[in-house]
Amino acid sequence: MINPNVRRFLNLLCGEYSNQQQAFDNPPFYAHIFLRYRPLPQLTPGSILLEQTYAVAPDTPYRLRMIRAEEQPSGAIKLWNHTFRDPSRFAGATFHPDLRQSIQATDLINLEQCHYQVLEQEDGYHGAMEPGCQCIVRRNGKDTVLVSSFHLQGESLQTLDRGHDPITNERCWGSVAGPFRFQRTQSWSADLASAWM
Repeated sequence: MINPNVRRFLNLLCGEYSNQQQAFDNPPFYAHIFLRYRPLPQLTPGSILLEQTYAVAPDTPYRLRMIRAEEQPSGAIKLWNHTFRDPSRFAGATFHPDLRQSIQATDLINLEQCHYQVLEQEDGYHGAMEPGCQCIVRRNGKDTVLVSSFHLQGESLQTLDRGHDPITNERCWGSVAGPFRFQRTQSWSADLASAWM
């Protein structure tokens, strides 16, 4: 069972999002991307599958994660971040119920130091790396520290991911033109109706 605060957040989050308009308006800076969030009711309550794909390759995710939402004593929501031992095995699982259902805890690896903290505010949910986290992302042969945040409000989701040099804090990769701006194209909150009751 998940508490009402977490369920309310996941009801808003679960769905498919696209930044098509942003990508068309400013193609040099923004690729057209889909984000898809679907519940995994066979796993620990609050477990959600995240699949990120480029629009030109919708069946080939470049990021596949399992995030688990859990309320903290402070009232904040912690998002535990997990990767897959064999991501290719579950590519496209947001579209295929049988493949989603086959995901088990043994398929996952907890990403230490890469968890998020989400706070509900008047203008929606704001998430960022948990204070003190040092999430290391290797990009172009170099270790970088991930600085990541998002804002979920109504039908819109904004995300900003950047990698910084662990010594100089210089930005090594990530958006130079501001956050990615997604709009929900499908809601999958109905998937949550019978999950973790």
